Amino acid sequence: MNKDTQKKIRVGILGTANIAKRYAVPAFQALPTVELVAIASRSETKAKEWADEYGLEPESYDTLIARNDIDIIYSPLPVGSQEEWVLKAAQAGKHIICEKSITHSFVSAKKMVEACRAAGVALYENFVPEFHPQHERVLSLIEEGRIGTPRVWNGAYGFPPFPADDIRNSAALMGGALNDCACYTVFMARKIMREEPLAVTCTLHNDGKEVDVRGSALLEFQESEALLSFGFDNLYQNRYSVWGSKGMVQTNRAFAVPPTMELSVELTTNDGAQDTHESFEIPATNQFALSFDFFTAAVAAGDITRFEEMYKRILRQAAVLEAMRISSRTGQRIEITEIMTE
Repeated sequence: MNKDTQKKIRVGILGTANIAKRYAVPAFQALPTVELVAIASRSETKAKEWADEYGLEPESYDTLIARNDIDIIYSPLPVGSQEEWVLKAAQAGKHIICEKSITHSFVSAKKMVEACRAAGVALYENFVPEFHPQHERVLSLIEEGRIGTPRVWNGAYGFPPFPADDIRNSAALMGGALNDCACYTVFMARKIMREEPLAVTCTLHNDGKEVDVRGSALLEFQESEALLSFGFDNLYQNRYSVWGSKGMVQTNRAFAVPPTMELSVELTTNDGAQDTHESFEIPATNQFALSFDFFTAAVAAGDITRFEEMYKRILRQAAVLEAMRISSRTGQRIEITEIMTE
Protein backbone atom coordinates (compact mmCIF):
# COMPACT_ATOMS: atom_id res chain seq x y z
CA MET A 1 0.00 0.00 0.00
CA ASN A 2 1.51 3.36 -0.93
CA LYS A 3 1.55 6.38 1.32
CA ASP A 4 -1.21 8.13 -0.60
CA THR A 5 -3.76 5.38 0.04
CA GLN A 6 -2.77 4.07 3.47
CA LYS A 7 -4.97 4.87 6.43
CA LYS A 8 -3.90 7.98 8.32
CA ILE A 9 -2.93 7.87 11.98
CA ARG A 10 -5.53 9.83 13.96
CA VAL A 11 -4.39 12.10 16.78
CA GLY A 12 -6.14 13.85 19.67
CA ILE A 13 -4.55 16.59 21.79
CA LEU A 14 -5.03 16.36 25.55
CA GLY A 15 -4.85 19.94 26.77
CA THR A 16 -4.51 23.47 25.47
CA ALA A 17 -0.96 24.32 26.54
CA ASN A 18 0.96 27.04 24.72
CA ILE A 19 3.41 24.49 23.28
CA ALA A 20 0.51 22.81 21.50
CA LYS A 21 -0.57 26.07 19.84
CA ARG A 22 2.93 27.21 18.87
CA TYR A 23 4.47 23.93 17.73
CA ALA A 24 2.43 20.73 18.05
CA VAL A 25 -0.71 21.60 16.09
CA PRO A 26 1.18 23.00 13.06
CA ALA A 27 3.62 20.05 13.14
CA PHE A 28 0.85 17.43 13.17
CA GLN A 29 -1.04 19.25 10.43
CA ALA A 30 2.10 19.31 8.26
CA LEU A 31 2.36 15.49 8.23
CA PRO A 32 0.54 13.83 5.31
CA THR A 33 0.29 10.54 7.22
CA VAL A 34 -1.53 12.12 10.19
CA GLU A 35 -5.05 13.39 10.75
CA LEU A 36 -5.46 15.72 13.72
CA VAL A 37 -8.99 15.04 14.93
CA ALA A 38 -9.83 16.57 18.30
CA ILE A 39 -8.66 18.83 21.12
CA ALA A 40 -9.57 18.43 24.81
CA SER A 41 -9.66 20.93 27.64
CA ARG A 42 -10.95 20.99 31.20
CA SER A 43 -12.87 24.08 30.03
CA GLU A 44 -15.68 23.39 27.57
CA THR A 45 -15.38 26.97 26.30
CA LYS A 46 -11.65 26.71 25.66
CA ALA A 47 -12.01 23.33 23.95
CA LYS A 48 -14.59 24.83 21.58
CA GLU A 49 -12.45 27.92 20.90
CA TRP A 50 -9.43 25.79 19.94
CA ALA A 51 -11.55 23.36 17.96
CA ASP A 52 -13.09 26.19 15.95
CA GLU A 53 -9.68 27.78 15.33
CA TYR A 54 -8.04 24.61 14.04
CA GLY A 55 -10.98 22.76 12.49
CA LEU A 56 -11.06 20.07 15.19
CA GLU A 57 -13.68 18.50 17.42
CA PRO A 58 -13.95 19.70 21.05
CA GLU A 59 -13.75 17.17 23.87
CA SER A 60 -13.17 16.82 27.60
CA TYR A 61 -10.14 14.81 28.72
CA ASP A 62 -12.25 11.73 29.45
CA THR A 63 -14.30 11.86 26.26
CA LEU A 64 -11.17 12.31 24.12
CA ILE A 65 -9.57 9.19 25.57
CA ALA A 66 -12.82 7.23 25.22
CA ARG A 67 -13.10 7.88 21.46
CA ASN A 68 -12.70 4.76 19.32
CA ASP A 69 -11.43 6.68 16.29
CA ILE A 70 -8.24 8.07 17.90
CA ASP A 71 -4.96 6.17 17.67
CA ILE A 72 -2.60 8.55 19.48
CA ILE A 73 -3.00 10.94 22.39
CA TYR A 74 -0.59 13.88 22.47
CA SER A 75 -0.22 15.24 26.01
CA PRO A 76 1.35 18.64 26.72
CA LEU A 77 0.04 18.51 30.32
CA PRO A 78 2.07 19.67 33.33
CA VAL A 79 4.59 17.15 34.66
CA GLY A 80 2.45 16.42 37.71
CA SER A 81 -0.58 15.50 35.59
CA GLN A 82 1.05 13.17 33.08
CA GLU A 83 0.95 9.90 35.03
CA GLU A 84 -2.81 9.97 35.66
CA TRP A 85 -3.68 10.49 32.01
CA VAL A 86 -1.05 8.16 30.60
CA LEU A 87 -2.50 5.35 32.70
CA LYS A 88 -6.02 6.17 31.52
CA ALA A 89 -4.93 6.40 27.90
CA ALA A 90 -3.05 3.10 28.10
CA GLN A 91 -6.10 1.40 29.62
CA ALA A 92 -8.11 2.70 26.65
CA GLY A 93 -5.56 1.25 24.22
CA LYS A 94 -4.20 4.59 23.04
CA HIS A 95 -0.57 5.26 22.11
CA ILE A 96 0.77 8.32 23.92
CA ILE A 97 3.24 11.14 23.27
CA CYS A 98 4.10 13.20 26.38
CA GLU A 99 5.97 16.45 26.49
CA LYS A 100 9.05 16.33 28.66
CA SER A 101 9.61 15.76 31.43
CA ILE A 102 7.24 12.86 31.16
CA THR A 103 6.94 12.59 34.93
CA HIS A 104 8.40 13.59 38.29
CA SER A 105 10.12 10.42 39.58
CA PHE A 106 11.70 7.18 38.48
CA VAL A 107 9.01 5.17 40.29
CA SER A 108 6.33 7.05 38.36
CA ALA A 109 8.16 6.49 35.07
CA LYS A 110 8.32 2.73 35.73
CA LYS A 111 4.61 2.66 36.53
CA MET A 112 3.76 4.42 33.28
CA VAL A 113 6.05 2.20 31.19
CA GLU A 114 4.72 -0.98 32.77
CA ALA A 115 1.13 0.06 32.08
CA CYS A 116 1.86 0.86 28.45
CA ARG A 117 3.87 -2.32 27.93
CA ALA A 118 1.02 -4.41 29.38
CA ALA A 119 -1.47 -2.65 27.11
CA GLY A 120 0.75 -3.04 24.03
CA VAL A 121 0.84 0.70 23.36
CA ALA A 122 3.77 3.00 22.67
CA LEU A 123 4.82 5.68 25.16
CA TYR A 124 7.11 8.43 23.92
CA GLU A 125 8.84 11.30 25.71
CA ASN A 126 8.93 14.11 23.17
CA PHE A 127 12.51 15.43 23.18
CA VAL A 128 12.29 17.07 19.78
CA PRO A 129 15.99 18.18 19.60
CA GLU A 130 16.76 14.49 19.05
CA PHE A 131 15.90 15.05 15.39
CA HIS A 132 17.46 18.41 14.58
CA PRO A 133 20.26 17.94 12.01
CA GLN A 134 22.67 20.20 13.89
CA HIS A 135 23.29 17.43 16.42
CA GLU A 136 24.11 14.94 13.70
CA ARG A 137 26.64 17.46 12.41
CA VAL A 138 28.17 17.71 15.90
CA LEU A 139 28.35 13.92 16.11
CA SER A 140 29.88 13.61 12.65
CA LEU A 141 32.63 16.10 13.54
CA ILE A 142 33.38 14.08 16.67
CA GLU A 143 33.36 10.78 14.77
CA GLU A 144 35.69 12.24 12.13
CA GLY A 145 38.19 13.03 14.88
CA ARG A 146 37.98 16.77 14.36
CA ILE A 147 38.05 17.51 18.11
CA GLY A 148 40.12 14.49 19.11
CA THR A 149 38.84 12.61 22.12
CA PRO A 150 35.71 14.28 23.57
CA ARG A 151 36.40 15.20 27.19
CA VAL A 152 33.69 17.59 28.44
CA TRP A 153 30.13 18.27 27.33
CA ASN A 154 29.11 21.70 28.67
CA GLY A 155 25.54 22.92 28.29
CA ALA A 156 23.22 25.62 29.61
CA TYR A 157 19.48 26.10 29.27
CA GLY A 158 17.69 28.79 31.21
CA PHE A 159 15.32 31.73 31.06
CA PRO A 160 14.37 34.95 32.86
CA PRO A 161 11.68 34.48 35.54
CA PHE A 162 8.21 33.33 34.55
CA PRO A 163 5.03 34.96 35.95
CA ALA A 164 4.28 33.86 39.52
CA ASP A 165 1.19 31.89 38.43
CA ASP A 166 3.01 29.96 35.67
CA ILE A 167 2.60 26.18 36.02
CA ARG A 168 6.39 25.81 36.08
CA ASN A 169 6.38 27.55 39.46
CA SER A 170 3.84 25.13 40.97
CA ALA A 171 5.01 22.40 43.33
CA ALA A 172 1.60 20.71 43.09
CA LEU A 173 2.09 20.34 39.32
CA MET A 174 5.71 19.18 39.78
CA GLY A 175 7.19 22.26 38.19
CA GLY A 176 10.73 23.49 38.63
CA ALA A 177 13.85 23.99 36.56
CA LEU A 178 15.01 20.36 36.82
CA ASN A 179 11.85 18.95 35.25
CA ASP A 180 11.43 21.76 32.73
CA CYS A 181 14.84 22.70 31.32
CA ALA A 182 17.57 20.63 32.99
CA CYS A 183 15.99 17.58 31.38
CA TYR A 184 17.06 18.87 27.96
CA THR A 185 20.68 19.20 29.00
CA VAL A 186 20.65 15.68 30.46
CA PHE A 187 19.10 14.24 27.32
CA MET A 188 21.52 15.97 24.98
CA ALA A 189 24.63 15.16 27.03
CA ARG A 190 23.69 11.48 26.87
CA LYS A 191 23.01 11.70 23.12
CA ILE A 192 26.21 13.49 22.18
CA MET A 193 28.55 11.58 24.50
CA ARG A 194 26.98 8.34 23.22
CA GLU A 195 26.80 6.64 26.63
CA GLU A 196 24.93 6.62 29.91
CA PRO A 197 26.37 8.45 32.92
CA LEU A 198 27.75 6.38 35.77
CA ALA A 199 27.14 8.90 38.55
CA VAL A 200 25.67 12.32 39.22
CA THR A 201 26.38 15.20 41.57
CA CYS A 202 23.75 17.96 41.57
CA THR A 203 22.81 21.16 43.38
CA LEU A 204 19.31 22.67 43.16
CA HIS A 205 18.23 26.05 44.58
CA ASN A 206 14.70 27.29 45.20
CA ASP A 207 15.61 30.84 46.30
CA GLY A 208 12.57 30.94 48.58
CA LYS A 209 10.17 29.59 45.92
CA GLU A 210 8.16 26.35 46.20
CA VAL A 211 10.10 24.74 43.34
CA ASP A 212 13.74 24.63 42.28
CA VAL A 213 14.46 27.67 40.11
CA ARG A 214 18.11 27.03 39.21
CA GLY A 215 20.82 24.43 39.51
CA SER A 216 23.89 22.74 38.14
CA ALA A 217 25.15 19.18 37.86
CA LEU A 218 28.12 17.02 37.00
CA LEU A 219 27.47 13.81 35.06
CA GLU A 220 30.33 11.32 35.11
CA PHE A 221 30.81 9.09 32.07
CA GLN A 222 33.39 6.35 31.67
CA GLU A 223 36.16 8.58 30.30
CA SER A 224 34.50 12.01 30.15
CA GLU A 225 31.99 14.26 31.92
CA ALA A 226 29.14 16.68 31.37
CA LEU A 227 28.64 20.01 33.11
CA LEU A 228 25.03 21.21 33.18
CA SER A 229 23.59 24.61 34.14
CA PHE A 230 19.89 25.49 34.13
CA GLY A 231 17.36 27.83 35.65
CA PHE A 232 14.35 30.15 35.66
CA ASP A 233 16.23 33.23 36.91
CA ASN A 234 18.90 33.62 34.28
CA LEU A 235 20.02 35.40 31.16
CA TYR A 236 18.51 33.31 28.36
CA GLN A 237 20.87 30.48 27.42
CA ASN A 238 20.21 27.63 24.97
CA ARG A 239 23.48 26.04 23.87
CA TYR A 240 26.15 23.40 24.41
CA SER A 241 29.75 22.67 23.47
CA VAL A 242 31.97 19.59 23.39
CA TRP A 243 35.58 20.18 24.38
CA GLY A 244 37.99 17.60 23.07
CA SER A 245 41.70 16.84 23.15
CA LYS A 246 42.26 18.66 19.83
CA GLY A 247 39.32 21.01 19.39
CA MET A 248 35.89 22.22 20.43
CA VAL A 249 32.54 22.09 18.67
CA GLN A 250 29.63 24.24 19.81
CA THR A 251 26.05 25.14 18.99
CA ASN A 252 24.48 28.59 19.09
CA ARG A 253 20.88 27.47 19.74
CA ALA A 254 20.57 23.91 20.90
CA PHE A 255 17.20 22.97 22.40
CA ALA A 256 14.27 25.26 21.61
CA VAL A 257 14.59 26.08 17.90
CA PRO A 258 11.79 27.72 15.87
CA PRO A 259 11.11 25.82 12.63
CA THR A 260 12.12 28.79 10.47
CA MET A 261 15.47 29.43 12.20
CA GLU A 262 18.72 28.67 10.39
CA LEU A 263 21.61 27.67 12.67
CA SER A 264 25.33 27.07 12.60
CA VAL A 265 27.69 24.66 14.30
CA GLU A 266 31.13 26.09 15.11
CA LEU A 267 34.38 24.14 15.19
CA THR A 268 37.47 25.62 16.88
CA THR A 269 40.96 24.17 16.77
CA ASN A 270 44.35 25.72 17.48
CA ASP A 271 48.05 25.05 17.32
CA GLY A 272 48.66 26.33 20.82
CA ALA A 273 49.00 29.90 19.63
CA GLN A 274 46.25 30.74 17.14
CA ASP A 275 42.65 29.59 16.79
CA THR A 276 41.19 28.27 13.55
CA HIS A 277 37.42 28.52 13.15
CA GLU A 278 35.07 26.66 10.83
CA SER A 279 31.33 27.25 10.60
CA PHE A 280 28.81 24.71 9.30
CA GLU A 281 25.43 26.08 8.27
CA ILE A 282 22.37 24.09 9.34
CA PRO A 283 19.08 24.59 7.43
CA ALA A 284 15.84 25.55 9.16
CA THR A 285 14.13 22.39 10.44
CA ASN A 286 10.78 21.63 12.04
CA GLN A 287 12.05 19.34 14.78
CA PHE A 288 8.53 18.81 16.15
CA ALA A 289 7.34 17.47 12.81
CA LEU A 290 10.34 15.13 12.58
CA SER A 291 9.74 13.84 16.11
CA PHE A 292 6.04 13.25 15.46
CA ASP A 293 6.80 11.56 12.16
CA PHE A 294 9.19 9.16 13.93
CA PHE A 295 6.56 8.23 16.51
CA THR A 296 3.58 7.96 14.20
CA ALA A 297 5.57 5.77 11.78
CA ALA A 298 6.37 3.36 14.62
CA VAL A 299 2.70 3.25 15.61
CA ALA A 300 1.56 2.72 12.01
CA ALA A 301 4.00 -0.19 11.66
CA GLY A 302 3.11 -1.69 15.06
CA ASP A 303 6.86 -1.78 15.67
CA ILE A 304 7.10 -3.47 19.10
CA THR A 305 10.90 -3.38 19.02
CA ARG A 306 10.80 0.39 18.65
CA PHE A 307 8.19 0.62 21.42
CA GLU A 308 10.62 -1.18 23.74
CA GLU A 309 13.39 1.23 22.78
CA MET A 310 11.10 4.12 23.71
CA TYR A 311 10.33 2.56 27.10
CA LYS A 312 14.03 2.08 27.84
CA ARG A 313 14.85 5.61 26.79
CA ILE A 314 12.24 6.98 29.19
CA LEU A 315 13.62 4.94 32.09
CA ARG A 316 17.26 5.87 31.45
CA GLN A 317 16.40 9.58 31.34
CA ALA A 318 14.20 9.33 34.44
CA ALA A 319 16.97 7.55 36.36
CA VAL A 320 19.41 10.40 35.78
CA LEU A 321 16.89 13.04 36.86
CA GLU A 322 16.06 11.00 39.95
CA ALA A 323 19.75 10.75 40.82
CA MET A 324 19.98 14.53 40.48
CA ARG A 325 17.09 15.03 42.90
CA ILE A 326 18.61 12.65 45.44
CA SER A 327 22.07 14.17 45.10
CA SER A 328 20.73 17.67 45.71
CA ARG A 329 18.69 16.50 48.70
CA THR A 330 21.51 14.50 50.32
CA GLY A 331 24.58 16.42 49.18
CA GLN A 332 26.09 13.17 47.90
CA ARG A 333 27.36 11.71 44.63
CA ILE A 334 24.75 9.22 43.39
CA GLU A 335 25.52 6.26 41.16
CA ILE A 336 22.91 5.62 38.47
CA THR A 337 22.87 1.87 39.14
CA GLU A 338 21.42 2.66 42.59
CA ILE A 339 18.37 4.10 40.84
CA MET A 340 18.01 1.55 38.06
CA THR A 341 18.00 -1.37 40.50
CA GLU A 342 15.31 0.08 42.78
